[in-house]
Amino acid sequence: MSTKNSYQLADIGRHNPIFSQIRSTVETAFYGNNMHHVDDIAAAYHRATKDPGTVITDLPIYRATDLGLPADAKMLIANTGKVVGRTAQARRILGNPGVSEADMAGRLRQCRLP
Repeated sequence: MSTKNSYQLADIGRHNPIFSQIRSTVETAFYGNNMHHVDDIAAAYHRATKDPGTVITDLPIYRATDLGLPADAKMLIANTGKVVGRTAQARRILGNPGVSEADMAGRLRQCRLP
């Protein structure tokens, strides 16, 4: 989409793979200024604790200071909705039988940006 500055009206629609849900979702992340510089792992941990989808458990992190985390750091859980990431349920390839582009687009939209 970035190499062409205009499209014919007849070319815009679901039939054209250039305008897929997944492509639109991924490209949207690059349009805004979503980047934040994180100096160290302690700053990343602090930002993660402020995210509204993060649950701070009561389980302490073993030898947290050795990892560069605050001494009182606790385990964090992110319950964000659809299954995403490196789990077996999230490993699906578009084009394989039973894999829906609409479902995969929904999973991508569940991923949070910092």
